[in-house]
Formats: sequence, structure tokens, C-alpha cells
Amino acid sequence: MAYCFRLAKENFKFSCTHFTIFGPSSAEKLHGHNYKVMFEFTCDKLLPDLAMAFDFNEIKPTMKNICDQLDESILVPTQSPYVQLKQDDKQVELFFADKTYRFPREDVHLLPIINVTVEALAFYLHQEVQKSFKSKWGIRNFAVTIEETDGQSVTFDDDVQQKR
Repeated sequence: MAYCFRLAKENFKFSCTHFTIFGPSSAEKLHGHNYKVMFEFTCDKLLPDLAMAFDFNEIKPTMKNICDQLDESILVPTQSPYVQLKQDDKQVELFFADKTYRFPREDVHLLPIINVTVEALAFYLHQEVQKSFKSKWGIRNFAVTIEETDGQSVTFDDDVQQKR
């Protein structure tokens, strides 16, 4: 027996600018998305004295905070072999192929990912939320879905092998 929880609150969203890299010299132009995020948890048991798995009010602020950190920012991958970065307190310079981008430091969110794709973002958000909750409340499985545009989404699920 298991309980599955889905949280897709209206404020679990972020808008950002990025470009996706397709190879050493090929990438999209800078553009933006309005991402929507859904979190799913599976728990095997309830707290016996409360008949609930966990308090939603403890989880929702953390999820919203993670989305807020990415909101209205330029997302930049720090692990790409094709991107070089230079930064100081005031600006971030990004070098890709024959292009140079300069952004105010406060507008940039540096992400420890290889490329800014919806797949990488789903994995990143999963890892960030998992730091807070995986060992708490007997959560057996946890998934993050990010919708990039209506009808187009990616889910990262840490238990997908067991479901096949």
C-alpha cells in the first residue's frame, strides 16, 4: 500500500531566460520560458497518531522558494564543456563559440548542470528538493515534472526503474 501526493500549486512556477546548447558551436538564441512545476511523493505509511504522511505546510514553502530562486533570472550552466565563464561582483561574462554575453551578476543564476534543458532543470529541482525531504516522513519515491510549454513536460523520477 502506498500514498501518492501531487503538489502543483499555482505559485510553483518560474520565468527565466536561457539558451540550449546543441554542440560545440550550435545553440539556440536567448529566449524565455514560463515553467510550471509539479512535485510528486510516494509514502508507504502514515503517522499513526495523525492519519497523515506529512504536513503540506512544511513542504510547500521550500518548493516555492526553489522556484523563486530561479524566477526572473538568466540561467547559466557551469558544467558545460562548451561554455567558459568569467565573473566578478558586478557581471558574468559567458563565452560560447564566437559569442560573448555580458549580464549583470544579480540577474544570473549559475546552475551546476551541463546544459539548460528541461531535462536538466527537472533533475536539478529534484536534487534541491530531495536535500530537504527524502529522508523525512518515510518518502519512498519522489518525482519532479516541469512543463516547458502547454502539453510539453519532462518528469525526473528517482524510482522509475522499479515502476517498469
